Amino acid sequence: MAEETETLISKHSSGVSIIIRINGLWIDANSFSCSGKFSKWNTKLDVIWRELARDIQPDEYDEIKKEFDSFDEKLIETGPFTDGGSGSFDNLPKASHESRSKQYRILNDKELFLKRLENKLGKGTTFSDGDEDDF
Repeated sequence: MAEETETLISKHSSGVSIIIRINGLWIDANSFSCSGKFSKWNTKLDVIWRELARDIQPDEYDEIKKEFDSFDEKLIETGPFTDGGSGSFDNLPKASHESRSKQYRILNDKELFLKRLENKLGKGTTFSDGDEDDF
């Protein structure tokens, strides 16, 4: 008797769950950026990367990953994070101000890169296509 194989198809799409999870990560990242916790902000952005990277087309992955990694290379050049809390420079030595300003700008660019990637992958802002029917 021939053995039959059964094709299993999930009755639940994880798409909505992924979007909800990513939204929670963005909320955390925003909180860390506003409170001056750059190390935690950076870590949260890396978690968002892992959520998004799985949906990058294989032929695009290496190029996009290289661009993503460039942010960490720039951060390494600025020295260690000196998270003083409250987003203020008041509790930091003046020598840390320039480094911290550079870190902020790099993290800001890293976040923007991820938000644009999220949109490109269809998990963020959806733009109207003139060819689509409006239902």
